[in-house]
Amino acid sequence: MKIVLAGAVSSTLTTLKKLIEHKMEVVGVLGYEPESTRNVSGYSLLQPIARANNIAYMPFSKINDAKVVQQLKNWQPDIIFIVGLSQLVKDEILSIPPKGIIGFHPTALPKGRGRAPIAWAVLKEKLVGANFFIMDSGVDSGDILVQELFPVEDNDYAEDIEIKILKAIEIALDKLLPTLKKGIIKAQTQNEDEASYYGRRTPNDGCINWHNTAKNIQKLIRASSRPHPGAFTFNGDTKVIIWKAEIEKTINYTGVVGRILKQNDKGHLLVQTGDGLLWITEYEVIDFDENILDKSLKVGQMLGYYSDLEIYKLKKEIKKLKKLL
Repeated sequence: MKIVLAGAVSSTLTTLKKLIEHKMEVVGVLGYEPESTRNVSGYSLLQPIARANNIAYMPFSKINDAKVVQQLKNWQPDIIFIVGLSQLVKDEILSIPPKGIIGFHPTALPKGRGRAPIAWAVLKEKLVGANFFIMDSGVDSGDILVQELFPVEDNDYAEDIEIKILKAIEIALDKLLPTLKKGIIKAQTQNEDEASYYGRRTPNDGCINWHNTAKNIQKLIRASSRPHPGAFTFNGDTKVIIWKAEIEKTINYTGVVGRILKQNDKGHLLVQTGDGLLWITEYEVIDFDENILDKSLKVGQMLGYYSDLEIYKLKKEIKKLKKLL
């Protein structure tokens, strides 16, 4: 049974390694290679392992391009695996492999279909995992071949969820590939009455509103953390990316929302939120050009922008500029 794999993130790489381990007949790998990988969470280059195992490799930027379609037809796969790719596959590709296209999604399908599954898992879900399913023209709606689930813990960051998903992929493929190798394909229809969907998230969705609760801010930080671009706030003319934070439950301290109230011997910073206190335990300060600065935050500083104050500052600067003209 000839197989082609397409994608370009850690889940794709894990799938490729498992296909090789199970000695599946992988005739080609399509590697997503965008101009910039900055906003592709968990990007992994597939070419080295493909070439090391004498598997044909083709880079692409859009899965439905005519050149990609033609290459797929030339490879004549029985099955195509598409893993870790957020582009929708058109009918022309769906019709190429006689035994179908196998997609992947890391939620508890049929719940959580759609975009940014890891971030949404931290923000909203209690159960996620690895699903391999027969792709159709819908969004993550095809019949499920194998599903391996695990709980989302209260202290899980995005990177923790990703590590658990990769392990779930390995377990799921160890179940699926031996039967697939025999030509056996058994799938279970998803219950549409239980289906739910999530929309895309962008790096700017990680902007912190300090008037929110400490619990919700910490959840946003966990959801936006590595391999994502990170939750962020501002301090004057700098941007502060917050990678990790902990909720303070015992100190009886009240301050102005967004102000740094205390620093402990580890360098962790205690910040007042709209409801509760939050320790910033790992952060970076960057400038307008995204350069990391050798600069630490200090007690008494304010985090975030406050519209009335910023408007006043802008008007003051405009008045100065007018005098110079």
